[in-house]
This record gives sequence, structure tokens and C-alpha cells, in this order.
Amino acid sequence: HEQELYSQRSKLLRFRDGEWKERGTGEAKLLKHKDTGKIRFLLRQEKTMKIVANFVVEQAPYCQLMPNAGSAKCWVWSCLDWADGVQVAEQFALK
Repeated sequence: HEQELYSQRSKLLRFRDGEWKERGTGEAKLLKHKDTGKIRFLLRQEKTMKIVANFVVEQAPYCQLMPNAGSAKCWVWSCLDWADGVQVAEQFALK
């Protein structure tokens, strides 16, 4: 079981093929596992409930939040995402 630490409606973008592409809009959540203490980021697309981001918040070099150049409301990070059932290194931005 997990405890919800944070939840906010957000738009998730993924960097692919040299540009930012929208991945989905929904509740961005930080969830803490009650036994292991690990924190996970989860975002489901609000209309379809499809998981568009699902990863454990880890230490460097992953999950280091950085402000996106040119936008005070957008944060960027890299992670090992499991949203599509296999581990993939991704670069995400959240508005």
C-alpha cells in the first residue's frame, strides 16, 4: 500500500525525436510505499486513466528536477520509466 504525498493536475511532456511531445494530462502523484519507504511518481491520463508515467524517484543521475529554460512553470528531469511495461530511460517535463 502507498501513502499519497503530493497530487496536482499537470501536463506531462516527453522529449522524443528532438522535440517535446505531450504525453498526457492528469493528476501527478508522489506515492510512498508503506513498507519499503520508496517514493514513486505516477501520472494517469485523466480521460482514459492510462498510465503515462510510472517510476521510482531515485538518486543521481536520475530525478534531478531542473527548471525548463524559458518557463518558470515547467520542470524537467530524467528517469527510468515503467509506464509501458518495460524500463525505458526518459526525459520528462511537467507543467
